[in-house]
Amino acid sequence: MFPPISSIVSEKLNVVLMSVWRKVIGPVILLPVVVVGGIGLFGETRVEPVAWQAPQPPSRDSGPYQSNTLLESAQVVGTANLKKPESLAVGPDGLVYTGLENGDIVRFKPDALQASDNPKAVPIELVANTGGRPLGLAFHPQGFLVIADGVKGLVRVDIAGLSNPSTSVKVLSGMVDGVPYKFVDDVAVSPDGHHAYYSDASTKFGLKEVSLDILEHGGHGRLIEYDFETNRARVVLAGLQFANGVAMSADGDYVLINETGAYQIRKVWLKGPKAGKDEIFVDNLPGFPDNIRRDAQGNFWVAFPSPRDKLVDSMAEHPGLRKAMGRFLEVIQFPVKPVAMTVAFSPEGKVVANLQAPKANGYYYVTQVTPVGTTLFLSSVQVPGLATYPNPLLK
Repeated sequence: MFPPISSIVSEKLNVVLMSVWRKVIGPVILLPVVVVGGIGLFGETRVEPVAWQAPQPPSRDSGPYQSNTLLESAQVVGTANLKKPESLAVGPDGLVYTGLENGDIVRFKPDALQASDNPKAVPIELVANTGGRPLGLAFHPQGFLVIADGVKGLVRVDIAGLSNPSTSVKVLSGMVDGVPYKFVDDVAVSPDGHHAYYSDASTKFGLKEVSLDILEHGGHGRLIEYDFETNRARVVLAGLQFANGVAMSADGDYVLINETGAYQIRKVWLKGPKAGKDEIFVDNLPGFPDNIRRDAQGNFWVAFPSPRDKLVDSMAEHPGLRKAMGRFLEVIQFPVKPVAMTVAFSPEGKVVANLQAPKANGYYYVTQVTPVGTTLFLSSVQVPGLATYPNPLLK
């Protein structure tokens, strides 16, 4: 007796499907798994993780860092011609200056963002090109621009004239204590103009290796002081976990430095009985802090490109796992979470504003929040354009 035709067809179909799986589908699915597994087990990495204990992250369900969607109404402009503007600074001419990923320093009128007929391409004017990657920007009281350039080091740009600026670019410092900079990140200038304070994010990992330095937790960051009178630089504080944003108090008696890899902000006293000492200004932050800027009221606006990651925190005490992840990160870039977030702290370190959004009208990975008049300007090293939002502290 012959089996039913349906059974024959079913058996034939199973044979064909199994053959396709073995020869085509299976290898396609398993190949990435094998490759990724091989990278994790046998790949090379410079990451030498140091065990540490990450603090329990603060609540995002309630309290000062409670999640919200306030930034969803932010206005996004300049996506066509402001390519990844990490930082902004307002010049003595009242214009806003920013640095782009191709090294350009450009400027524009603050109200041009609202008045532009084409919000995707706001009116900008080219000022200079550093030949590197301009990150943090700050103006000296004498009117020149000081730039933390991730490639060149600490850079000065002289600006003369308003309609047709003549500019000159000069590297002020390319190393300190015989150690070249690998990643100068942000800068602040003292009110008296005598010094610049800037971060060398890592002495081991460069501009495109942020995740490797944070994963290692090796304390390679430095806060550095540059003396404009002697043209010399000195290390103020070393051993920082990815030194990042820098800001000064209104009278210059202390400087704040963000430690991105430790979720905290340090305060270094420059004057008074505590001069030379450092302490924690705010710890256990809800995300990875980037640049920090002081407003006219003395509050400090901190940008958070990314929130805390449970996986990263859970691996803090397991160097072996982090070394395996380091092998992945040497060759694979994990996707960025599309989140916009900034928190303002009072001079006493208390939260006075908390603005967030899962994706601020398409804008995310905020690296600096700059108060300009009654408006907050949000900039990013990851996405093009700027976002603007009314300053809630000036209502």
